[in-house]
Amino acid sequence: MTKPRILITNDDGIHAPGIFALWEAMSEIGDVTVVAPNTEKSAVGHAITISDPIRIQEITRHGGFTGYSVDGTPGDCVKVAIHSILDQPPDLVVSGINMGANVGTNILYSGTVSAANLGTMLGFNSIAFSLDAIKDGDFSASKPIAQKVAKLVLKNSLPNGTLLNVNIPNCEASDIQGFQVTKQGSEFFQDWLESREDPRGRTYFWMTGKIINTDDQMDLDGFALGKNYVSLTPIHYQLTNESFLDELNTWNVK
Repeated sequence: MTKPRILITNDDGIHAPGIFALWEAMSEIGDVTVVAPNTEKSAVGHAITISDPIRIQEITRHGGFTGYSVDGTPGDCVKVAIHSILDQPPDLVVSGINMGANVGTNILYSGTVSAANLGTMLGFNSIAFSLDAIKDGDFSASKPIAQKVAKLVLKNSLPNGTLLNVNIPNCEASDIQGFQVTKQGSEFFQDWLESREDPRGRTYFWMTGKIINTDDQMDLDGFALGKNYVSLTPIHYQLTNESFLDELNTWNVK
């Protein structure tokens, strides 16, 4: 039986621990190709490079890990992989495993989710995986979860234009409560800019902030994740607010 072809990318960079964990997991179920940014590109969203050359380099890590680093965005990586590296189209595009949850409005900023969305826009089944940890993430429980979800998507397929956003608790496998199908919640990052001074007396700013989450329903991604459930959220980028169309027409814009 032919193994599925799986394209792996991320936004934390090709040297991140999360992409290594995802490579280990996907290598057991398919033929994998890794194409990822050469450095961290978190929170770049759907950015693509149109005014500079995009350079690639073959990378080898320990344990047999090989891949291609791209001096561009996560979106660039997917486009370069599909159009210039892969001999055949992938059966699945997987992005991650991101260090840090991608729930609520953070989905809009996420390079991890955006890379998966690029795969979706190009017509491929795509999944974004994220671990709810800012640092010291334990990916041991994430690997079998990633395998299980990937197998289900390969078996059942996703609707056109829809990707699966998967957020995994940062805990022991025995403490994970199960899987929860969720909607995008309202969690957001309340940010502000701290003014600082460099050694030459010049002012610069550093973004900081805190996560705000007032959701209290199990069918919302951030709340379910906080209760140690793996959150499975089908998302798409049809952005039209159809419920407002009729009212907007009453404005009689001429």
